Amino acid sequence: MSGAVPQNGLARSNDAAPRNGAAAPANGAAPRNGSAGPNGAASQNDTARIRTYEELDGAEGRAVFFRPHRHAAAEFAPLQGIVRVEIEGAVRECALRDVSQNGVAFASREDLPVRLRQRLHVALRFDAHEIFRGAVRVGSVRTHEGCTVVGASFTESLLDIDELLQLRTVRSWNAEGVASRMQNKAWRVPGADRFKSLVAELGLFFEDAEQELADLERQLPWHVVHGPTNPAQTALISRLRAEFVPDTVRMSEEIDAALRELPDGYDNPGAKHWSVRHLHRFLMQAPVLHRAYHKPFGYPGDYEVMNFIYTRPLEGASLFARAVGLAFAQTRAPAAVRSRKDLVKRHLRALLARRAGSGRPVRVLSIAAGPAQELADLFDEMDEMPEALELVLFEQDKNALSHAWRRLKSSVDTRFPHGVRLMFLHDSIKRLLRDPELLAPFGKFDLIYSCGMYDYLQRRTAIVLTRRLATALAGGGQLLVANMVDHPTRWLMEHHLDWRLIYRTREELSDVGSQAVPGAQLRILEEESGANPFLQIVQE
Repeated sequence: MSGAVPQNGLARSNDAAPRNGAAAPANGAAPRNGSAGPNGAASQNDTARIRTYEELDGAEGRAVFFRPHRHAAAEFAPLQGIVRVEIEGAVRECALRDVSQNGVAFASREDLPVRLRQRLHVALRFDAHEIFRGAVRVGSVRTHEGCTVVGASFTESLLDIDELLQLRTVRSWNAEGVASRMQNKAWRVPGADRFKSLVAELGLFFEDAEQELADLERQLPWHVVHGPTNPAQTALISRLRAEFVPDTVRMSEEIDAALRELPDGYDNPGAKHWSVRHLHRFLMQAPVLHRAYHKPFGYPGDYEVMNFIYTRPLEGASLFARAVGLAFAQTRAPAAVRSRKDLVKRHLRALLARRAGSGRPVRVLSIAAGPAQELADLFDEMDEMPEALELVLFEQDKNALSHAWRRLKSSVDTRFPHGVRLMFLHDSIKRLLRDPELLAPFGKFDLIYSCGMYDYLQRRTAIVLTRRLATALAGGGQLLVANMVDHPTRWLMEHHLDWRLIYRTREELSDVGSQAVPGAQLRILEEESGANPFLQIVQE
C-alpha cells in the first residue's frame, strides 16, 4: 500500500482492479431504484425485473480502477465512531471522519503528535462495539476547516464494512422506535384482562365463522346467497339469526360492560387500539359498518346508513359480511332506530284517525327527516288517508332530502295524489336556531317530531331548539323529540365507527323540555328497545 492519500485523508490502494461491476455512489448512500444496497441485497424494485449479467453496467473514466468506498462518519448514525490512538504510551480518543475497508481518517488533537509514514496502534469503536484493533500507517496529515485530519491505512487486515452497515441497520431500527417494546405499544392496556380476553374471543369467533361461512358459500349457487329471496336463502338467514347473531350480540355487550370497568372507559386509547387490532377487519366487511366508519357525507348516521338499518341488513360481498351486518342490525342502537320509527308512525296513524272527517288537514313537521322511513312505511300500509295530510320535511343534508323526495313523491303521486301534500325544506339547524321566524311562513303544526338530531346537540342548543319548535305548534299540538340513553352498543359505535352521541337520561331529557317550555305538559314515551325514549311536549 502506497503513501498516496485521497483528498479527504483516507488511504487508498493504487492497484488496479478488474472491471467487475458498478461503482458505489460517490456519497456513500445506499443505491436506489433497483440497485443493490450496501450489504449486497437487492431492493424491492429488483424483484420486478432481474437483469442478465450482460445488462449490468460498469464504471466510467477513472472510476474503472476499483477502490474501496469511503463512508463518512455521519452515514453510520445513530452509531458514533471513535478512534482510540495509542502513541508513546498514551491513549487519545479522536472523532472519526470517514472509514473504508482499507483505511480510516480521524480528527487529530493538539496533544497527539503525528507525522507522515508513522506507524500507530489504533482501535476503532462504534458505541460499545470494537470493530477494528491493530496497526495503521499514517498516509496524510492535513488541515481541513481548522482541524487536523489524519489519514491512515490498515497494515495487518482489512475492515468488514458490511458487518458495520448491518450493525447500523439494527441500531437505526431501535432508534426509530420500531423495536417491539411493550410499553410503547398503542394497544397496551395494563390489566384489563376481562376486556382483552372478551375482545380476543370475539376475534377468534369471527375468524372461525368467516372460514366456515366461506366453505358453505362455496357449496351453494350464487343466487342462494346473493340473489332474490328463495327457500334456501330464507333457511340460511334463519340459521344465522338463531346461531351467529345471538352470540355476536351477546359478546359485544359483554365487551361493552367490561370496557366500562376500565379507567377512562370508552376514552381509554389502549382499549380502543386493542379492539381495532383484533376486530376491525372483520367488522368493516359489512357495508353498513364500513359506510358509518368512512362517513362519505361527513357524518356517520347518513340516510344510507339508516337505510341499511331499516331495510337492508343483509347486504355484503360475502356470506360472512352479510352475517356481520345482520348481527349489527340486532344490537341495541340499530334496534332503537327501527322501533323509534315505529313509534312515530303509530302517532301519525293515531293523529290521522282522530281527525278523520274533520275537514281540517293534519299538519306535520319532521326535523332532520333523513330517509323518512316512517312516512314511507305509513304510505305503504294505508289503503286510504282518513284525512288530508300536509307534510314539511326539514333537512340540512341535501342528499338525504333528495332521497326522501324521490321515494315519497312517487308513492304519494301514485296512491294519494289528493290526500297528501309534501313540502321539502333544505335549510340548516343553525339558521333555525338563529331565526325565530324561519318556520312562520309554514303556519302551525299538529305534530312536530325529531328522531335522531338531539343526540348531537349540547344542552343549551337543545333547549333553544325545543323552545323554537314548540312555538310552531298549533293549540293542542304535540312535539316529540328523541334522545338516546346509554346503551351497550357504545363500544362498537365509538371504538370501531368513531360514532359518538350525546346521551341523556330521561330526567335530563325532561329537564330540557321544562327549561324550554315552562309549564308545558311533559311525558316520556318509550319505544320497544328502551334505548331511545321520546320527550312528548303538548302545547295547551
